[in-house]
Amino acid sequence: MNVLIVDDDPLARERLSRMVGELEGYSVLEPSATNGEEALALIDSHKPDIVLLDIRMPGLDGLQVAARLCERETPPAVVFCTGPDEFAVEALQASAVGYLVKPVRTEHLHDALKKPNAPIVSSSRR
Repeated sequence: MNVLIVDDDPLARERLSRMVGELEGYSVLEPSATNGEEALALIDSHKPDIVLLDIRMPGLDGLQVAARLCERETPPAVVFCTGPDEFAVEALQASAVGYLVKPVRTEHLHDALKKPNAPIVSSSRR
C-alpha cells in the first residue's frame, strides 16, 4: 500500500514516515505534502492508497482536502493525524477511515492502516 503523508510540521512528517516505513507492505510516497494544495497535486500524480492527513494546516486544511477527495470517483483512504481530538466527529463525517491524535503511537497507526473500511478513533493519551 502506498501512503502519502500530509503535514505542515516537518518533525511529524519525519516521524510518520519512519513509522510507516517499519510496517510490512506499506511504502511512503516521496515527496510528502506540507499543505492542502500540495496534497491534492501529489494525490493526482502519485495515486496513493492511503493519505495520512493533518487537519490544521495553512491554506486548505485537512477537512477541506478530505471534502474535495470525497467528490472523486475513487478517492484514497484518509486517516487524519492531528493534535486536538475536537475534530474527530467532523473528520469521520468527511469519510475518513481513521483519526489519530498526535503524537501518533505505532500500534494505533498500524490498526488504522490495517482496517481501511472501519473507522478508527484513537488517542495517545492514557
